[in-house]
Amino acid sequence: MLFIIFVILTPIAVWLILHFVSRQKDAGEIQSKAPMEVCALCQNEFLMSELLEKEVGGYGRVYCFCGQCIENLYHEYQKQTSIETGE
Repeated sequence: MLFIIFVILTPIAVWLILHFVSRQKDAGEIQSKAPMEVCALCQNEFLMSELLEKEVGGYGRVYCFCGQCIENLYHEYQKQTSIETGE
C-alpha cells in the first residue's frame, strides 16, 4: 500500500497541483498584458494607445512619443521661432 502511495499517487497529486497553479498564473498574465511602450524622450512607460508612433529615418526606426513630450517640443519650437523672428 505504501508503494502505491509513493510511486503512483504522489506524482499524480504533484502534477495536478502544478497544473492548477500554472493555469492560474497564465490567466493572470493574459489579463495584465496590455501593450506598453516607453516614450523616446522622457523614458516613461505608457499604454500604446496613449503614444504617437513615428517612423524616423530611411532605415525604418519607429519611435514613440507621449502627448506631454510632443506639447513641450511644440512650445520650445514656438519660443525658438519667435526669438529668431524678433517677436
